[in-house]
Amino acid sequence: MGCHILHDRDANHAVLFCSTTDWCFGPVFGDGDDGHDAQERAEAFLRWLETAETWGGYDKSVVVGGRRDPRELTEEGLQQAYADWQAQEATQWAREEALVFDDQEDSHGDVLR
Repeated sequence: MGCHILHDRDANHAVLFCSTTDWCFGPVFGDGDDGHDAQERAEAFLRWLETAETWGGYDKSVVVGGRRDPRELTEEGLQQAYADWQAQEATQWAREEALVFDDQEDSHGDVLR
């Protein structure tokens, strides 16, 4: 139970949904201009929420505590979080792709740096 992603590969859209209530919420993610599909973008948004320094400033309706859950955010809080995420999306992709590159190995098993 928790927040999951529902992805329509044919229409290339993704939404967040609560598996406890079977209710969708938040923005509709589409394919990005940078080649990332809707599901990848929704996953990136959830990863970003886990560490966003701005989490404390978003309006919340219920505070579960212990972990960051997008279901806690009010509609206004989720809209602001989504806007903040979009503003830094390209930076996040570049940072995450650099980390993947740093951890790749060559054909001899040596880590490439």
